[in-house]
Amino acid sequence: MLKKKVVAKYLNGEIIKGWVEEFSPEKGSFIFFPLIEYSQEEKMEIKFSSLKAVFFVKDFVGNKNYKKVRTFDVELKITPSQRKLIVNFLDGECLYGTTYNYGRYKEGFFVFPLDPKDNNERIFVVHKAVKSVHLMKIEI
Repeated sequence: MLKKKVVAKYLNGEIIKGWVEEFSPEKGSFIFFPLIEYSQEEKMEIKFSSLKAVFFVKDFVGNKNYKKVRTFDVELKITPSQRKLIVNFLDGECLYGTTYNYGRYKEGFFVFPLDPKDNNERIFVVHKAVKSVHLMKIEI
């Protein structure tokens, strides 16, 4: 099975980078294969209850100077099943994106970035780390 690059952010602010093979929001945890600079363990189990979010990334380096999109005034192709939303985390971070499955999973939900240039392909947001979610009105 193909491993996906991820950055796991804990509720306490700690960040760990590595890979996952199987990620299921229906389980309470997932198996994580950390980069050697983060852990000597070959693999570890991470419980969703300890996390803020899991970022599925294109690469581990990213671009520190990249300005994240903080508006919906961008050219965005979405399907009728997608909803625009703003996630406000308990730590003050705001995330703008779209979702297909808000409220579907007990532990959290997936958010897709608005900007295709974003290093994140998708983000699994853990409910426990969220202050509020603002779902945008569906435009018909």
